[in-house]
Amino acid sequence: MKKEFYTCKNDRAFKEVFLNPNNSDLLKALLEFILKIKIDKLEIKKTELLSGNVNIKDKRVDALVYTGNKKIEIEINSQYEKYLNPRNTAYICNTYQSHTLVGKEYNQQTDIVQVNLTWGLGAEEDVMTKYMIMSENGKLFVKNFIIYEINMDYYNKLWYSKNEDEIKKNLYMIMLDLDKKELENMPKDDIVDKYITNVTIVNDNPEFQKYMSEEEDKKKIQNSLLSEAKETGYTSGINDGISKEKVSIAKNMLNKNISIEDISDITGLSIEEIENIKNNMKK
Repeated sequence: MKKEFYTCKNDRAFKEVFLNPNNSDLLKALLEFILKIKIDKLEIKKTELLSGNVNIKDKRVDALVYTGNKKIEIEINSQYEKYLNPRNTAYICNTYQSHTLVGKEYNQQTDIVQVNLTWGLGAEEDVMTKYMIMSENGKLFVKNFIIYEINMDYYNKLWYSKNEDEIKKNLYMIMLDLDKKELENMPKDDIVDKYITNVTIVNDNPEFQKYMSEEEDKKKIQNSLLSEAKETGYTSGINDGISKEKVSIAKNMLNKNISIEDISDITGLSIEEIENIKNNMKK
């Protein structure tokens, strides 16, 4: 059976390649390209969210990097879903809160930055959108809370355009979602060569392939449960304000031992709401 080649559109592949301490030059090159800054040194941090809020415990950002006066989260969004923006906003707010609590004083000297690499926005949308907290008149509330949404569909389209000059200017973004054959055919520099070597090593790892197969199987189960719940509709025992369909989906997923965090991502229900559903099922 032909082995699947996972690109860095997949968050697990991205982590295996870019969060490897031996590949800090790859992550550095990628962030320098996106943020248009010079990075002298970066530090890859553990990605557990530090919070006193039990409703978001055990949630992890895809990557957390410290460099200079910036704390940078990276989120890999392989497809655009309605829950992504609220969830990712919760992540960066948590990082902002954690940074503020650790500091000796309230200041805005450290930028808290989130970089979203998102597929599914549509190739005709802006290649990058920058979000900050400001008034309707454009007055900044704080200057150090920054979200970048990178439209990865733009780079996919660029690759298929065959525009060699533009492709060469954007190699580090384009390479993230090319398959093995496409990587062989793309223009190369030292960073691209090292990326190709490492993403190939990752894909050749039997443990990685096993993990990905299990993850794909889990997603298929989730999608099947989602379709089934939409067809069958209501179960019972619903609090006002929570849709019957979502609760039905959540119950089915709980019965399949799918994690509460994954259920929350798929249904849009909060961790607390899912915990309540789980507790009610035991009665």
